[in-house]
Amino acid sequence: MGPLARLLPIAAASLIAGCGGGGAEDTTAPTVTSAQAATEPVVRRSRITVSGTVTDDRELQSLTLELNGQSQAVAVQAGAYATTLDLKAGRNVYTLTARDAAGNTGQVSGAVYLGHRVAGGNSHSGAIVGGKLYTWGRNNYGQTGLGFWSTMANNATTHPVAPALADGSRGFVALAFNQNHSLAVDAAGQLWSWGEDTDGQLGRGTAGQTSCGTTATLKCRLDIGQVPGMSQVATAAAGYSHALALKTDGTVWAFGLNGQGQLGNGSTTASAVPVQVVWDAADAANVGRIVQVAAGSMSSYALDDRGQVWGWGRNQYANMGLGSTTTAGITRPVKVPLPTGVSIVSVATGRDHVLALTTEGRVYAWGLNASSQAGYNGVTYKSTAEAWGSPVLSPRSLPALETTPAVEVYANGNTSYVRRADGKIYQWGLYGVTGETGTTAYSNLDEPQDRQPTLGTMIDVSTGGLHQVGLRQDGSIFTWGWSFEGSLGGGASAINTWMYNTPLTPVFP
Repeated sequence: MGPLARLLPIAAASLIAGCGGGGAEDTTAPTVTSAQAATEPVVRRSRITVSGTVTDDRELQSLTLELNGQSQAVAVQAGAYATTLDLKAGRNVYTLTARDAAGNTGQVSGAVYLGHRVAGGNSHSGAIVGGKLYTWGRNNYGQTGLGFWSTMANNATTHPVAPALADGSRGFVALAFNQNHSLAVDAAGQLWSWGEDTDGQLGRGTAGQTSCGTTATLKCRLDIGQVPGMSQVATAAAGYSHALALKTDGTVWAFGLNGQGQLGNGSTTASAVPVQVVWDAADAANVGRIVQVAAGSMSSYALDDRGQVWGWGRNQYANMGLGSTTTAGITRPVKVPLPTGVSIVSVATGRDHVLALTTEGRVYAWGLNASSQAGYNGVTYKSTAEAWGSPVLSPRSLPALETTPAVEVYANGNTSYVRRADGKIYQWGLYGVTGETGTTAYSNLDEPQDRQPTLGTMIDVSTGGLHQVGLRQDGSIFTWGWSFEGSLGGGASAINTWMYNTPLTPVFP
């Protein structure tokens, strides 16, 4: 059973409605069950499988899937079905309708959400609440999208230390923030960007850039603008100075800095407009449909529907998991060599480390491990014979998750998180232990630990450079970590403190 099916117990009750049209002898409607979550799960891959059972007391005639207004027939074998959902950004509603020979119908419905509704960049944050985008935190490149740039030092009266309305009309449904730039996807699949644009990481060309701050070489865009050519986008990922977009047709596009080949088009030339990621001819026949993209500091990753991970860009810290490091970047996708039989369902990247979640809920990690962000190089293991060291050259399975499976992975900077089936999140890697005192002490964690026990059931987490933003099942939003320049959104009383171990609750206008 995969991670999506493990989120909550079976939502098996059919919504049964009989309809006359096939004769009085048969008035019993078919029964349809679904093994998917009863509540709406949040996923990061654009293709998932829905499965369940169909029964009828006499003769089942058909099973039909309706997804986002489009219908297709679903095969049933021995009373069971499994069908693929190709998701759009945001909320996806589906209904399975079984019909018997007499015309009676039974249904089961569900919904899946594709993309982050909360986001953390280097030190800025955002959340989609009630269909509107709110942002706060660091704003030296206009990365909050509020139409101006600011710092606490130069503009303390208007600097966004608490959530402020950035957009209420474009219908954003998914966010991807990193470093000092921001991306958002709207309900129609259009991609938007704002913030720092020094390396073309906003994908909007070079015309119309603005100089931010006191240095003319620092380019930005203060307006929230559409990325040309990026329609029908299912999901997006922001790296440190580049970005990726996955379209609903399975093609991957990239823009921004490219010194290590992180744009994946066979070159090391930066591009301020989207270019398509191209697989070598030898690999093209082996790659499946791409269903997720992820971006590190100078590396990029794609997950296909065969459970394979592909990477390109920087390999200085064994970012590709190939068993060795190289100073030269990798300019086209290469397959990450995971163990035979391992199938991946989700990928997360930090600055230079990678987490890969398997169908069984195990997690493989590789890459930079100086802060134990891959694992087992922290307070207990470091400098011992059992330590993993740094970098981790090839994918290694975290023992702590081999018996307690995860359902999602999150990472950024030198920090890693997993979410388990009960909704609780667990952290390892870089961790500040002094909490809410204004001083700093570090205790790099070897393996996943419950460091936020008060959060309860989470459905989404976005990991910033040194802070996190989380969405709880009840819709509450929490922040924790370093509050630099107001990144936690806690107002004037929660600024520039490392760190808040106790999560804060930003107040939205």
